[in-house]
Amino acid sequence: MTTLRRILDRRYLNGFRLILGLAILGWVFSRIPMEEFRAVLASSVEQWHWWIVGVAFTLLGLLFAVIRWHGLLTAQGVSLPFSRVFRVFFIGQFFNAFLPGSCGGDVARAYYVFKETTLRRTEAVSTVLVDRGIGLLTMVLFCCVMIAWRLPALVAYPWAKAAGLTMLALLLGAVAGAVVLFRRHLFEHGHRLARLESWSTVGPLIRRMYNAFYVYRDSPQALGRAMLLSLGNLTGLTLACVAFGQSLSLDVSVAEYFTFFPIITVLSSIPLTPGALGIREGLFVELFVIAGARAAQAVPLSLMVYGGGLFWSVFGGLIFIGYTARYGVSWREEWKKLAADNERSVDAIEPSGQSQSG
Repeated sequence: MTTLRRILDRRYLNGFRLILGLAILGWVFSRIPMEEFRAVLASSVEQWHWWIVGVAFTLLGLLFAVIRWHGLLTAQGVSLPFSRVFRVFFIGQFFNAFLPGSCGGDVARAYYVFKETTLRRTEAVSTVLVDRGIGLLTMVLFCCVMIAWRLPALVAYPWAKAAGLTMLALLLGAVAGAVVLFRRHLFEHGHRLARLESWSTVGPLIRRMYNAFYVYRDSPQALGRAMLLSLGNLTGLTLACVAFGQSLSLDVSVAEYFTFFPIITVLSSIPLTPGALGIREGLFVELFVIAGARAAQAVPLSLMVYGGGLFWSVFGGLIFIGYTARYGVSWREEWKKLAADNERSVDAIEPSGQSQSG
């Protein structure tokens, strides 16, 4: 009965999220003159070569992320060839785009990096969380710097002010969390968390995950390199946005792209709607209009940026099919297995369908 209730609660929640996303998307499109929207798209088709540039820059940004994850694995003593990390990363991109849930891509990466390693498996899995955290922290920090730099020009716009305050709150929360986690080892010196080790097999596993995370406190070079690669990732993805904007004839400066696109990326990562449906388009409209773009240009820009990522997610799907065939496993069975793992991860975050604070 409890399991059935969880399933029903999750379906209601997912249904609400979908309806919310569609409602926001409908509101966004209601603000756009459709004749102008079609004219902008028709003009963009004539500039198709910028689409290719945008897709290429998207790949460049993703490659920086692959290199970052490979470095974090190496810092944990996990020796995996770059080619394998590349395959697992893009399989994660595929599941991130097509597996329902807010953490499908991370579940897939954790699952396959676990399969690819024979030693230090817990440490390998922990790098998925560290990789995601460093990337997000770097982006939030970059957003705060850009907002501070352009503050006089942005302070008059309510959406920009709200985005700036959100970025600042996220940064302060991240710094506070890092101080708590890195100030001293939480499983030593009589800390109350040490009691977790008595929880059968779960406690020692939690400690190993924390130990793996704590390694980076004494490895500032690895953290610094990861943050620099995160900036490379952000640069590639932002330049992809610039290229797509060129196809739409947007009269927006590169500095404005580097101000608004990272903010949109961070806020779109909050799982309010499936795949940030509606949220992403609304943010593009509200923020790029500040830069001088028209709503009929901002929405196609949002869709093109999403399409560029989707292209490489499909590429990851082809890798996934080839990967499973190589090991004699049905890709359908692998899909079902990862979908089940994703459901369990959601249960762990939201037990009994109730939201958890913190």
